[in-house]
Amino acid sequence: MKPVTAATMWARALIAFGMVAILSGCAALQSPSNSVTGSVSYRERIALSPDNTFLVVRLLDVSRADAPSVEIASLRQPVANPPMVFILPYDLDDIDPKHSYALEAKIVNANGDLLFRNDQSYPVLTRGAPSDVDIVVRQVPRVQGDGARNGDGSDVPDDIAAIEAKLADMRVIPGQYSASDHTVTYKAYVTTDGEPLLVDEHRDLGDYGSSDVKLYYRNGQLLRFAEDAKRVNYGGAESDAPLHYTLTLDFAQGRFSSGTKTVNGTSSQPDEHEISGALSQSKVALSRIEAMLSQLNSTPDPMTGPELFICDDQSRFAVTFDHGAERAIVEMRGREPISLAQMPTGSGYGYGNDIYELRGKGADAIWTTPSGDFHCAVSSMPVEAASLALAPGDFPVVSVAELKRQGDGVWTRYFDDMMPAITACLAKNPGDLVSVLKAWPMDHGMVGVRTINGNGGRYDCLVTSDGMGTAHTEQVETTTNILPGEDVVRYTPATSAYPGGECFAHERLEQDGVFIGWLSEKAC
Repeated sequence: MKPVTAATMWARALIAFGMVAILSGCAALQSPSNSVTGSVSYRERIALSPDNTFLVVRLLDVSRADAPSVEIASLRQPVANPPMVFILPYDLDDIDPKHSYALEAKIVNANGDLLFRNDQSYPVLTRGAPSDVDIVVRQVPRVQGDGARNGDGSDVPDDIAAIEAKLADMRVIPGQYSASDHTVTYKAYVTTDGEPLLVDEHRDLGDYGSSDVKLYYRNGQLLRFAEDAKRVNYGGAESDAPLHYTLTLDFAQGRFSSGTKTVNGTSSQPDEHEISGALSQSKVALSRIEAMLSQLNSTPDPMTGPELFICDDQSRFAVTFDHGAERAIVEMRGREPISLAQMPTGSGYGYGNDIYELRGKGADAIWTTPSGDFHCAVSSMPVEAASLALAPGDFPVVSVAELKRQGDGVWTRYFDDMMPAITACLAKNPGDLVSVLKAWPMDHGMVGVRTINGNGGRYDCLVTSDGMGTAHTEQVETTTNILPGEDVVRYTPATSAYPGGECFAHERLEQDGVFIGWLSEKAC
């Protein structure tokens, strides 16, 4: 976030002074202390008229990644020369400390056409976020009368129609999976070369309703995200009065281009929370297609190896089948190999020990761990490309009980008390090779956990200290949002990979004599 200049502070002071004069005569409005403040600017050298162009700022509840954001407060004022200062009052009773909130800023004309909007998230109010932010908005590509966007000459409706016309001749990959509190059945349509065209999903959300999602692709990139959902028990709605939510987002070369949204028939503009959520869901869908294609296209002999297995949660491991010794050796990056003894099976193969079990037939396998069962498939990717590496050398051993005796300032001191919450949040971070950067106890029996995956994606998670119930997660968009003490000590579960490089010194963490993961102290 850029620093606030003296000129900006002076401008805010003048506007605040004027607002006081207005607000003093209206006791029903919020006091200045219940306000979000900031500025909105854009980099384009364009002069906008205050007579027919307006700045709109909205405070949104973005706690649920799989649901529309909820508007808490909004303002609309004529534009001015940037930076445009704003003061957005809100009602304290509408703010839940356990929820996540963000600001949306846009510039519209008198007809409501969108001209500028923010393309990154600006968290505010809770979970350590500020109440004063400087927002940068970017110009939105205009749509021509024939539907084609200026700049790339494409026509998304025509592309969608062309995809729909091809589906009857495409390869169809059906599947089903469970994610947190819902079950998803899907059909993925791909070309003979494995290029995705459409992923058609039906999501049974249980007590929260249902959702139908379609993801269209062009040249391997998301072209359109379309959702039609009926939700109940959401945002205060009664179960007999469901919320009908539709969302259509179009993308050009991987970047958001335009979109529409309706909630119970009322139209509005999609927000950044929904755009980033669609992109995240697209990445997961593409990873699932890759894993399914690897499974369908591979016919390996399970008694050879090493073979690379990729699971639905994107974890991976290599297996060497030793027929002579009747054993299978499982290797995971950043940890010691696991030896499994051969078990009798009616068909296929089976190996296991007191903790782990691998059963499969052909390219399909079930990997059983203390955390549950995971569906995995043999990949055509070479094992070397997976960067699998065994744990180098003997590391010092530390027990969970010893962590309690550490001095203040190290978050792992409370590791034992927060372990159920940490385990729940690790399961919520999308991606492979997930570690914990920091965890901290909060009020009302809650725990906050910040995680990082192998791709560098950081997520904040909020869950009860016993790990029960729903874990609420939110992606940390930029590296500027650094918590005090973050990444001083990193915890990596035994099923994942500790960080490499000379900057980390590693210890093996044990609980009651059982190896549960790694503690990696950062030295540079």
